[in-house]
Amino acid sequence: MYKIFGYCSLLLLFSCSKVLDQVPEFTIAEDNYWQTANDAESAAVGMYPTIQSLAQQSPLAFDAASDAATVVNSVNYAPFGLHGIPVDNLIVANYWQNNYTGIGRANDLLKHVPGMRDSIFLPGQKSRIMGEAYFVRAYLYYNLVKAFGGVPLVTTPYTSFNADFTIGRSSVDSTYQLIVSDLHQAEGLLPQTWPAAVDTRGRATQGGAQALLAKVFLSMKKYDSAAANAQYVMNSPAYSLVTGAAAYANMFSTSGKNGPEAIFEVQYVSSTQQAHGLFSFYMPTSGVPAGVQPGSYQIAPTPAIQTAFQPGDIRQKAAVAMSTPVAPAIPVPYVNKYPRLTSGAEPDIIALRLADIILVRAEALNDLGQTQAATDMLNMIRRRAFAQPLTTASIDDFPNADDLAKGYDLTLAIENERFKELAFEGQRFYDLARTGRAQAVLGITADQTLWPIPLREIQRNPRLAQNHGY
Repeated sequence: MYKIFGYCSLLLLFSCSKVLDQVPEFTIAEDNYWQTANDAESAAVGMYPTIQSLAQQSPLAFDAASDAATVVNSVNYAPFGLHGIPVDNLIVANYWQNNYTGIGRANDLLKHVPGMRDSIFLPGQKSRIMGEAYFVRAYLYYNLVKAFGGVPLVTTPYTSFNADFTIGRSSVDSTYQLIVSDLHQAEGLLPQTWPAAVDTRGRATQGGAQALLAKVFLSMKKYDSAAANAQYVMNSPAYSLVTGAAAYANMFSTSGKNGPEAIFEVQYVSSTQQAHGLFSFYMPTSGVPAGVQPGSYQIAPTPAIQTAFQPGDIRQKAAVAMSTPVAPAIPVPYVNKYPRLTSGAEPDIIALRLADIILVRAEALNDLGQTQAATDMLNMIRRRAFAQPLTTASIDDFPNADDLAKGYDLTLAIENERFKELAFEGQRFYDLARTGRAQAVLGITADQTLWPIPLREIQRNPRLAQNHGY
C-alpha cells in the first residue's frame, strides 16, 4: 500500500536521514517539488513507511520488556527483558531515528502544502493531506514520549544546513500539548472513511485521531476527555467489534486484514515487499501449522499470559499456541498473532482497534468514579471474549467467582482485561508504566520504565540530557 514514489530522492534526502544530526554546508533545494497535487499526495503517502519501520521496536521490544513475553535466545532483545538497556542499544537508536524521520516528512507537508494553490487540488484533498500530516506527527511524538519522556520538539523542516540542529528536550507536558494540538487539528480535517477499506484502516481518519486522543488523554490523566473521545469512536459506524472465535483469530491473519474492528492498521504485504518479519522472533523452529513459516524462536509467551485466560476464552488461541514437533523434540508455546505464511504473506499490525478504545473508556470512567458505566464497558469486552451477546448479562461478567478468588477490584480487572485482550500488541509494558504498576508487576524502578536517549544522539547533540539512571 505505502509507496514513496521517489519522494525521498530529492526533497527529503536529508530529512529522511537523522533529523537532529546535520552538517551545515548548503541550502536544501525545494524548487522542483511542491508544484502539483500529486507531489503533495505522494509526500503524504511517503509518511507511512516510517510507521512500518517501527515493528521491531513496537510491538516487539516493548513486549519483550513486559510480563507477557520472555526472551529465549536473543542478544538484541535480552536487555529489554532484563530491564538493563545500554545507551548504545541499536534497537533504541533505530526507534528514535525512525520516529524522527517520519516527523520530518510530516513537517515538510505542514510547511509546504498550505502555500500550494488550492486550484490544483480536488475538493477537500488539501485539507485532508494536512490532516494526515498532523495525525502522523502526533502518532510519532506519542511513540517517543512513551519511550523516552520529553523529547526535542521539531515542528518545522530544516531547509538550510546552516541551521542549529542541536536543540534540547522539551518537557513531557509540552510534548503532550503538541500531540493534543496536532490531533485536534487532524480531527477537523480528516475524513471518517476513505473510498477503499485499506485506506480507511491504513491511513489517518477522524476516528483514528479521536482514538489516539483518547489514549493520550488517558496517559495525561485527563479522564473526562479520554472517556469522551473514546465514546466518539464507539459511536462511529465505521467500527464494530468482531464476534466469534473464528472472526477474532482472523483479525491477526493474512486473510483478515482491515476488518471492522481496526481503526489504524499498519499495512504489510509479504516477505519481499513491506514485511515486518515478527514471525522470525516468535515462531518455533519446527512444529508449526502447515503453510506457516517457522522462525528462530527468540521470544516466547510467559506462564503469566498463558494462564491468564479462563477456559472458553476465544482470545487464548489467537494469542498463544503450542508447537507440535516430531519426537523427541519438546512442544513449546509461541506467540500466534504474527504468522508468516510459506507463500511469504504476512498479517498487518493493528496499532489502534475498537476493543482497546472501549477499555480506555472503561478505565477513564472508573477513575472518574463512574463504576457502573466502567463495568458495562469492561463486560462488553468480556462477553465478546466468551462468545456471548455484547449487551446481554453473562456468567462471565465482572465480578464473577474467579475475579473474587483472585482479589480483583475493578481497576485490576480492567488492567487484566487489557493484558489478555491486547496481548503481544505492544500495549502491556506502557500500561504498567503509565499506571505506576510496573514496580509491583515487573519489579523495576520508575527509571527503568523509560528507555535511554541513544548514545549517538547524545554525542551529536550536546543539548540532549540523558534520562535518569542511564
